[in-house]
Amino acid sequence: MAAVTDAAGAPARRFLLWHLGVPLAAALALLALEHTGLDRAVSNRFFDIATGSFPLRYSPSFEVVAHQWARYVVVLIGCAVITAYGFSFAAERLKALRRVLLFLSLALVLAPGAVSVLKAASSRYCPYDVVDYGGFAPHLGLFDGLAPGLTAGHCFPSGHASAGFCLLAFYFAGYALGNRLLALAGLWGGLGAGMAFGMARIAQGAHFLSHNLWSALVCWLVILALYLAVLGTPKGAQEAAAKTNTG
Repeated sequence: MAAVTDAAGAPARRFLLWHLGVPLAAALALLALEHTGLDRAVSNRFFDIATGSFPLRYSPSFEVVAHQWARYVVVLIGCAVITAYGFSFAAERLKALRRVLLFLSLALVLAPGAVSVLKAASSRYCPYDVVDYGGFAPHLGLFDGLAPGLTAGHCFPSGHASAGFCLLAFYFAGYALGNRLLALAGLWGGLGAGMAFGMARIAQGAHFLSHNLWSALVCWLVILALYLAVLGTPKGAQEAAAKTNTG
């Protein structure tokens, strides 16, 4: 009986090892990143010393296309998923996907929502607010307190990057459905969109690189928690189907 129980729990342990263990290792790497100069080295590439500013900060192509329009695309995707979930109660063809659609609907809202909550509570400043880049505030580390007389910066993690990283939910949807194409599109599309959105804001001096990476981690953990809550850990048959279709 013990052997049978252990075999039944093995898929869940493997799932958590990869989907929770790897992000936790990434969190340790991000903590180590705090003690390097990588954030400033990346932001320095977009800072003009002569003018003491980020030239792309008010660029229409970045502000309108990369900042606003990109976010609208993700909002439309979210609205389409939520609408499909609503139709799943009436359309027989969508009934089998109802739980996956519920998971996606929650993930596309709550993952960036969690980042927004953390950002609202954060004291850290955007690069263009930091003294090194012509601003007024000190560069705060992850655990640094706010200096007397200064208001909180509310610039960590990156909210805009989370609009792209929340698309990682489609990786988990593909995993649950055993759909290789959807899983790969969700994984690389979510990572690519999040980094593209984040790099656009870095170029504008609105975020440091670590702000984007922490946003990715928060989104992944929130989406993982929702996956476990709504769809549960994979069973042996489900994992075998996922491996067959995603391998």
